[in-house]
Amino acid sequence: MLVVLLSSALLVSGIEPAAATSPEDTAAQQLADRYAPVVKLQDSAANCSEGEHYRPIDVQSVLGNQQVALRGPWEPPDLIKTQPQGKDLGLRYPGYFLDFPGDPLRPACDYANWSAQLNSQYAPTVYAHVAGDPKYPDQLSLEYWFFYIFNDYNNTHEGDWESIQLIFDAPTPQAALTTQPAAVGYSQHGGAERAKWGDAKLELVDGTHPVVYPAAGSHANKYGQRLYLGRGSEGLGCDDTTRPEPAITPKVAYVPMNRADYLAQYPWLGFEGRWGERQRSFFDGPTGPNMKESWTAPIQDAESTWRDDSTVVPAGALLGPSSTSVFCAAVGTGSNLLRETLDRTWLLALLLALLIAVVWFAASRTRWTDADPLPARRPRAWGQAVVSAVQLFRRRPGLFAGFAAALGVLSLVTVSLARLEAARRDAPTDLSAPTQTATGFWAALVALAVTLLTIATYVVLLAAVMRTLDQLDRGEPVTTTTALRDVIRWPLARAAAQYVVVVVVLTIFVATIPLAVYYAVSRAFVVQVLVAEHCSGGTALRRSRRLVARRWWRTAVPLTLVVGAGLAVGPIAGIVLLLATDWSPTLINVVSSILFALAMPIAAAAVAYLYFDRATQRPPEAGEPLDALRSA
Repeated sequence: MLVVLLSSALLVSGIEPAAATSPEDTAAQQLADRYAPVVKLQDSAANCSEGEHYRPIDVQSVLGNQQVALRGPWEPPDLIKTQPQGKDLGLRYPGYFLDFPGDPLRPACDYANWSAQLNSQYAPTVYAHVAGDPKYPDQLSLEYWFFYIFNDYNNTHEGDWESIQLIFDAPTPQAALTTQPAAVGYSQHGGAERAKWGDAKLELVDGTHPVVYPAAGSHANKYGQRLYLGRGSEGLGCDDTTRPEPAITPKVAYVPMNRADYLAQYPWLGFEGRWGERQRSFFDGPTGPNMKESWTAPIQDAESTWRDDSTVVPAGALLGPSSTSVFCAAVGTGSNLLRETLDRTWLLALLLALLIAVVWFAASRTRWTDADPLPARRPRAWGQAVVSAVQLFRRRPGLFAGFAAALGVLSLVTVSLARLEAARRDAPTDLSAPTQTATGFWAALVALAVTLLTIATYVVLLAAVMRTLDQLDRGEPVTTTTALRDVIRWPLARAAAQYVVVVVVLTIFVATIPLAVYYAVSRAFVVQVLVAEHCSGGTALRRSRRLVARRWWRTAVPLTLVVGAGLAVGPIAGIVLLLATDWSPTLINVVSSILFALAMPIAAAAVAYLYFDRATQRPPEAGEPLDALRSA
């Protein structure tokens, strides 16, 4: 009776009583201390939307907090209690949820600022629990649970529970102390990744403490410094662990094995609601550890949900935009758009309607028929220019395959140079290597060289394709080799350098970005003019401006669509393959690069046809080069 009265008094005062210690719990706590994880969180950034601003924290940081409320499941959610304590959550409350300060759909810096305040008051904490599985009586699970106040990933939501799990081939904690774990599982979104004890990917400190790399924002637990690509149970998007801070060793809060004992010490482990604001879809707050199958049937859950590896985003550069990089960016952008429109369906409907209207308007304002690729020098609508380029590809596939191969060879130079910095730092250079951020003078120099070579490659492609069309139009024989060889006959470097420098300088200052866009479109035909009209770089820039004058929008839209399609074909196909197949990212990026190499010469041909359309309607003026329409 005295014990009951004392426990009641402690609960009323808000102090959680210590659980009774049994020999089994004593051994289990020793086990928990022996294998306590070492955590390498990602580096934080000054910008609250970048890096990692959340730590695995003591649950007491949100219980009894005046900024937290317990709400009911009705519409609108009713306020049940402010500053709920652990004993309040112990009453279970299925369908209820904790409401933290902020809006998870538009978090801004609210949660990051709140996290900084809580981190200064509470030490990093993990909750350790040893559990058996009725279906596997000869095995034991040691779980470490991490609680974060916010998930700042694609699916932003309040509260976040993650875990790692060690499995022992032992029936009791006492027996587990005499052996090593058989396997380890790190939780990652809807699943977990397995490692055998002693695997190379499992990093250990002092031989027993597994090192965990929580991904920035999502807190998915990873085994190393990588950029991971998520599909299916791996989550949708990309998890980044490439910039870890120095390791921390969170405080281990031991959770007794017996349910009655752990509820006495941690009554919030009886809560059946959600640890975060209720929202639609995957923006919903999560349930707690006690609601997971890994808590009640840990070995069964491991057998059904653990996988042997995670998908790594290839670090090596390939030709054209990387499908995996575009996938990472596209998922993040799509998630942001969904968040902004989830509770404003009218805005989503408006955006979709505008997109459909723009595509329909652009497609209906052009002609697609009567698109014979030769003669090249004749007026064409932009739709005809695209179809003409495709028709030319169909008639001369060998010629375009040659351009694709040449583009690939030229781009290999940039790929090799991009790896130079990694090799200088003795970093891995294989396509599955860790994604590191190179810094310093040499890294900046290599990045500049890669950029310049990439621009040069595209300029050479535009000139070679234009030379090909010019010769075909004149009835002259042409091959890939001769077209590329003839490129050196024109002053491309000076004109291209002036074009790029002006655009870059105007882009640096936000106020002059519209001028950069205007300049980029109005001088977009400089390469075509140089090749077809045999003039100097300065004259070509002026001539391009006159060709576009008074037709700026009619030039900007087709150019954007044509060049954008050429750049997007590979990544879009890659994203489809990523979602629809289990191919490796490296193979998918190779396929994407091949499609890019084929698409860009076609896009270059379409741009050349757009130039011919402008040139036929606006011949050179007095003092300019000879008429582009005159045959040589």
